Amino acid sequence: MNTKRILSVTVALLLLMLALAGCGCGAEEAAEPETTEVTETEATESAETEATESAETAGVEATGLSVLANRMINDAGITDAIPVSADALAAVYGLDASQIADAAGYNASASGAFPQEIILVKAVDSDAAASVAQAFTDRLSNIAAQAESYDPDSLALAQKCQVVTNGDYVGLFFSDHYDQLVEIFQNGLNG
Repeated sequence: MNTKRILSVTVALLLLMLALAGCGCGAEEAAEPETTEVTETEATESAETEATESAETAGVEATGLSVLANRMINDAGITDAIPVSADALAAVYGLDASQIADAAGYNASASGAFPQEIILVKAVDSDAAASVAQAFTDRLSNIAAQAESYDPDSLALAQKCQVVTNGDYVGLFFSDHYDQLVEIFQNGLNG
């Protein structure tokens, strides 16, 4: 009986050694990360290129407004922006494609329950611009109504943020960077 016990323990140890050896076969030592110095200009150019490529990958054409939106995202330091598709403009904001000459938009995470929303639209005419502005105002009101019962920070932000118009251009900037985004928007259109 001793022989059977010794044999059982030996087999068990061999199986354990094989299992442990199998677990370590693919283990590689972690390489030390390389560090390179990047100038602010290079970082900005890289971020603008990434944002444009990201927009193009998402099916959003790199137009005048998308270039301006990318600049706004980069200058505000928003690093996790996701392009908003034309379908989302219709579904979320209730915009009619026939009213829009050009559009660009991004959503990004925020400290509150609602993502940051940066949406730029060039309407086909002043009537369409008024309709877009009303849709954006309704969106801010909806965010405020939803946030009222559970997210005081988002409520305060929705009450602070206003729809910005400049001729046929309309902007919605639901963001902690509201003031900076409005300034970049106005300067980009006027400059």
